[in-house]
Order: sequence, then C-alpha cells, then structure tokens
Amino acid sequence: MRKLAICVLAGVCALVGCQLLPKAKDAARGPTFVVTTWDGEEHAGAVALADGSLTVGRKTVAREDVRLVLQRATAREAATRVKGFAPLGRRALRRYRERATAAAAKHRGVESVLCLDYGEDTLMADGKQLYRYHALVLVLKDEGRKIADLSLGFREGRSRRRVFFARSVGRDGRSRWLDTATMKVSTPSQGRQFLDTRRRVLSGRIPGVEVGSLVEFAYEYLNHSPEVRDHFFPSFRFAGEEPVLDSILDVRLPAGRRLNWTTRRMPAKAREPQRSTRDGYDVYRWELYDSPPVVSEPMMPDQGDVVPSVHCSLFFDWAPLQKRTGDYQRERIEVTPDIQKLATKIIGDAKTDDAKVAAIYHWVQRRINYVSIKGSLSSGWAGHPASETLKNGYGDCTDKAIVLASLCKAVGVKSYPVILKTNDSGTAITDIPVPHANHCISLVYPNGKPRFIDSTASNFRYPYFRSDDHGVKAKIAITGEMRDIPVPPPADNLRESVQQITLLPDGNGEATERNAYTGTYEARVRGFWRRVPPMLRARMMQQYLQRRSPGSLCTGFDLGKLDDLTQQLKMTIRYRVPRIATRTKDLYIVAPPGFARDFPEAALPTRQYAIQRSTSEEYRTTIQIACPKGYDLVGLPPPLTLHGKHLWYEGKVAASPDKRTLTLRATFKVLTRIVPPADYAAYRTHASQIAAWTRQKLVFRQTTKGRAAK
Repeated sequence: MRKLAICVLAGVCALVGCQLLPKAKDAARGPTFVVTTWDGEEHAGAVALADGSLTVGRKTVAREDVRLVLQRATAREAATRVKGFAPLGRRALRRYRERATAAAAKHRGVESVLCLDYGEDTLMADGKQLYRYHALVLVLKDEGRKIADLSLGFREGRSRRRVFFARSVGRDGRSRWLDTATMKVSTPSQGRQFLDTRRRVLSGRIPGVEVGSLVEFAYEYLNHSPEVRDHFFPSFRFAGEEPVLDSILDVRLPAGRRLNWTTRRMPAKAREPQRSTRDGYDVYRWELYDSPPVVSEPMMPDQGDVVPSVHCSLFFDWAPLQKRTGDYQRERIEVTPDIQKLATKIIGDAKTDDAKVAAIYHWVQRRINYVSIKGSLSSGWAGHPASETLKNGYGDCTDKAIVLASLCKAVGVKSYPVILKTNDSGTAITDIPVPHANHCISLVYPNGKPRFIDSTASNFRYPYFRSDDHGVKAKIAITGEMRDIPVPPPADNLRESVQQITLLPDGNGEATERNAYTGTYEARVRGFWRRVPPMLRARMMQQYLQRRSPGSLCTGFDLGKLDDLTQQLKMTIRYRVPRIATRTKDLYIVAPPGFARDFPEAALPTRQYAIQRSTSEEYRTTIQIACPKGYDLVGLPPPLTLHGKHLWYEGKVAASPDKRTLTLRATFKVLTRIVPPADYAAYRTHASQIAAWTRQKLVFRQTTKGRAAK
C-alpha cells in the first residue's frame, strides 16, 4: 500500500507537466493541491517535497502517510475572479446551514433546502448570450442526494457549458471537490421520435454527497452563435418543491437597451426590479427570500403556474416575432403539382369542405409518422417544407400542420399552423412577446368557419382533437392573430354506456355492455386497443374486467372498427360477474359494477391551488337489471338532480310495472376545465353528493312465494 502511494504521487507529478513538485521555498507560488492521508485527513494548499516529507500549505506530512495527491481544478481558481460565482466562505456556509435547518424544521418532510439560487442572464455587447448560475443546497434525505449528478445540456456548434466548480461540504466542514477535468461530454440517448443532432450533455458527479451535506456548484452557459441575436428571453422561477432561502435573478443588457418584462405570482414588493448600471451594462434585479415549498395537491396546475416567476423580452410588440415565423411558414405551405395531385386523390369524391378536411385530417394523422428532427430555429418554429415532409413520410407537430395546411390549400380550404403551449405544461406567457410554446396544431376554415384540429395524434375522428390543446391561447403567425381555443362541450368527450345485467339466484350475474365514444375518450380507447396485438386482446379485456369487478369472466367482446376513423367507435363486452349481489337471510343486495364515481381531487378539506383537467367530460350510463324470480324490490332510492357551476348530475332509478326490472339512468358532466380555489367548497359538496348517490345499494327481499319455492 505504501508503494502505491508513491506511485500515485509520481503520477500526479507527471500529470502537472512532467516536472517534480516544487521545493519548499517555492511552495507558496505553486498550484493548489489536495493531499489525502491514509487515515482520511485532507489538507489543501501549495505542495512541496522536502527530506522525505510533503509540505502542503503550512502542514507537513510524512511521505509514507500520503494516500493521494490531486491538483485542484483550475476552473475553481478562475471562478474566484467571476463575481458572484466563487465558492462561499466558511462563515457564509455556516449561516446558510443554520437558516436551512430552521426552514427544514418549519417544513417537515422536504428532501432538501435550496439555500442560494442565483441566476445571471446577460445579453453581451457582441450579441452573444451568457447565463451563469450559482446554487447551494442542503441535503436532508437520501432522495435529495440526486443533486450530486450534474447534467447540463448545450448545442454543439452554437453553445457551450463550463462548470466553475462543484463540491460537497460535510457536517465537519470538509470539502470534497469535483475535478471538472473529469466531466464528460456525451450525446444523450433520444427517443426514436425525437432527434436533435447538435444536442450534447456535460455531466459529472459531485463526490461525497450525503444526508447533511451542503452541495455547492456554479456554471455558465454561453450561446456564442445565436441564430437571431434579439431572441433573448430570460425567465426564472423563484420557488419549487423545496424551501428556497435566497433566490435572485440579474438580467444584464448593454447600456441603453430596453427590457420588457412580466411577473407571475410575485409578491407586490418584488414585482418591480431594482435598477443599476455596472461595467457598461444596465442591470435588472429581482429578489425573493424564504419562499415556502409547493405542497402538491391532486390535479393541481403545472408548477409554472403556481410559483413566483419573471419572464423577459427585448420585444414590445408581437408583430416582429409573428412575422418572422409567419414568413417561414408561408414559404413551406407552397402547393406543388405533386401536392395538388395528392390532395385530389385524398379527398376522392368528397363534396363538402368538412368532408374534404376530414379526409385530409385522417390521412395526415395516419400517413405522416411523428418524428422530430430539428437543426435550426426555422425548422423548429416553422417546420420543413410540405413537399419535403411528404417525401420523407415523417415529421413533428409543426411539419404535420404545414402538410395539412398545404393539402387544404390545394382543395380550396384555408388552413394555418397554430403555435401554442399545451394545457398540461403551464399557461403560456402572452402579455409580453415571448415564444412561450411547445406544440403546433392547425386552424382550418371549412365553409369559412374557424375550427381547430390537431393531426399530431393518430386516433382522432374529425372534428375532434387532443384535449391538451383545449382552453389555451393560440398564435397564428401567418395572420398575426392570437385566438382562444375554446373548451368543447362535454358531449365532445363522451362515453355512453348501456348495460344489461341479469341477476341469478346464487348472487352471480350475467352482463352485456355496449359503449360508444366521442372525442378524446374515443381516441384514447381506440389508440389503446390498436396498440394491443390481436392475440393479446382477450387477455387485456379479461384484466380490465378483473380490475373493475374482481372475479369477472369475459365471455366475448367486439372492439368495433378500430382502424376506421370515419366511423364512431362502438364496443360490446359480455361477461359474468361473481357475487354481484350479497345475500343476507332473505335480502339480496346489489352494487352495479362500474357505477360508482370517485373524486380524489376533492379529498382535501381545503385547497391552495385550482383543480385542473385537460378538458370537459360527459358520461351517460344506463343499467338495466333483471332481478331473479322470487324477489321483490324494497323501495326506490330518491333521484339526484344537481346542476352546479362545475359539476352536473342527473340520476334516477325506475322499476318496471311488475318490479322485475330496474333501470338506472345517470348523466354526469364536468362542465369546466378549471375549478378555482374560491369555488372548491361548493365543488367538494357536489362531488360528495354524487359519490354517495352512485354508491347506494339496490335491495331486494325474497317473497313468500320465493321462500316456499326454495
């Protein structure tokens, strides 16, 4: 082992330039090393060899006691020259640990505390864009140790990453530094549907991160070749799932440049930035201190909608942004002779605009595979030319919208690509001009009337489209418009179910269920069963019935026309239900399968955040129950009629004249996509009433004749 120490030391000598370590008198001028002894002690400073011992800083260590000598990353020394991005001193670390410990006691159960959260976003005088970040985190649980893994993305040829330093600081104050020279650049694995040939990741693991560690790191991201120099859109969130002690954003512009900004959920005192001038830059600073963590609630909005944030732009008018994208799109929609010929073939003998758009919509969904390949701003925001996408047979959401617009144009129907932010990823910033979006769909004008559709998916029957597009802002770059995409009526997302159940004297039942679907519900069911290989469908249906009614046995099913988007999807299922009824003396108690409704979003007594769905919903259910011979119905439950602001319900039970057959009819509608906290109390009351009514039991009593027959 002692020989190994000498070899390691010799290796370090070679690594630092094939020269011997400096003599003791020159140690103060040498590079900084970290010396680790066999008993685990660490000593940092300049290193020199003298008389069989090693001098590190002011400490002398016998050479045979040395386990490892490593030179500190020079990037850390460079960081000390970058104001705001140097390692914190011991006093600052001690104070942060004290504050973080107090925050953890106040907010029990958190994985970590973000002590320092400092970002600096700079538009440089030469048009380059530089973002620097400095963080300090106290790790409180094993789950919080994931902060040790740094993974920083960039785009080769246009940007780069640099880590100034990264370290863990134990409870004893000892630092363990990441050697930034060991960090690796890799090409991340990408799904077969997404490909960005320039994408790279700089990664490394900070050593020594344990529960109780402080983890500190600082890095920069330099966009040295921006495609459009005025596309500078700083944004910053000041809170998250952990307590945040000091959160600060500086936005720096060359002196005299104007900045447009907006804030969300920022306290009134923190909405306006502090203004200053430094080193030839105008600086805008936002600060927020001691922010509590976001406590998750069922079906809450995206975190970006509930935490304080700042968003910035150099633009004060949407027109320049819209025009640039619109010009790209207009070029790509060009109708070539081949596209004209294809469009004519697709629509066949369709006469009406709706029939033409439906044929094109279904064709693009199924014939253009979703694959995203991006290499530039123009292809990212405006897609590829329609002719290119058609030739390739694949494209992303923007490419599909371009193809659909071109084909519609060829048959005389206006269509434009529409840029939006889906409702499952937060609300788009629209009060200042920023490209805050993640999706592209289509606006078509059959018979001159506007209608939104989305050909990205592959299972939507015209005119229905994806629910995550509902209730959001839409930017139509070609026309310069901004529109609201409405939330469709509940009937556009419908499951209509008719069930016939025959009760048997032994408490079992036989059932036939016929379902019909529309909208997102239809697309989801269609897509699921299309993905299941035919030989496995019987097994999957059996598993579905088992989950809904344990012990059920599927006796047959018909999935309808899964591949035909021109036909509404309808399905038939036949099955046996064991123990559908509970028999107690002369009573026969029935709970109809699949009838009860749950509202997990209404479980909390109060809510801080809104309830958010992707769209409206409607369920129409009819259950006909034929009771066994020798039993009579014991009364009828009262009907429920509830017409609330957000929930709508009508349910009733009726008996045939001979009381041998019961018919349950229920219509349930979710009228709105969002329930604000102010409406939660009324919503919860209505949800509880519906849940209770749908769980009631139907009770039959054995008649005198029935007992005699038995």
